[in-house]
Amino acid sequence: MGKLYLVGIGLTSDLISLRALNVIRRARKVFIDAYTGIVLDGDLADVIGVKPARLSRADIEDRNAEVLFNELERGDVALLVPGDPLVATTHIALAVEAFKRGHDIEVVPGISIIPNALTISGLMIYKMGKVVTVTYPSQGLLYEYPYDVIRDNDSRNLHTVLLLDIDVERGVMMTVRDAINILLEIELRRGEKVIRPERLVVAVAALGSRELMRVCALRVSEAKRFKYPHGPQTLIITSPKLHYMEEEALRVVNSVYCREL
Repeated sequence: MGKLYLVGIGLTSDLISLRALNVIRRARKVFIDAYTGIVLDGDLADVIGVKPARLSRADIEDRNAEVLFNELERGDVALLVPGDPLVATTHIALAVEAFKRGHDIEVVPGISIIPNALTISGLMIYKMGKVVTVTYPSQGLLYEYPYDVIRDNDSRNLHTVLLLDIDVERGVMMTVRDAINILLEIELRRGEKVIRPERLVVAVAALGSRELMRVCALRVSEAKRFKYPHGPQTLIITSPKLHYMEEEALRVVNSVYCREL
């Protein structure tokens, strides 16, 4: 019976670790999660030396990843995941199922949006509150939970990292501008003054890319006009009261990474 390697391949093709490359080259079969994220900057196959087979959402969730488990009966399998392999609950469930079926498991960590979107902004990791995802309205329903998370984090003077809706297969990649407009719509309904025009936020786009990455500290009123086309994008709602070093760091980050928008 083969061993399952859950391999984080980071945010860009040049941020893949040496351990990840060694595991990929040893595996009998290599798959890549084709729907929870993307890898920027270059052709992944050129970097890793193999063209991975794509696993769709349906392959993993609807068909219980049987194509992967069939390969595990023949030898070692590496599942490549953009970012870190165990951030998504889907991959945790996959690891549990593999263990139940008697397969050995090895996790290769990868550079991920969490916590790097926060730290590259110059914000303190000790002040990171609960993380939540902003999604597009579905069937006319607006998911208001992110607003509650921001409010609760605010009460403890914590930053809120907002992951933005992404589905590579459907071509869905939410922008900071869309996320801000969704939050403002919730604010209109709730009226608790959590999302105010003057509130400071950080827009992070194409994290990890040498050429495309942008990190911009903006007011909510400015973030509504953040039209940078490259993604994935992340939105950070900063804590109500910043440490003086965070304030200085944000000024530096703006000078270095918020350019040519």
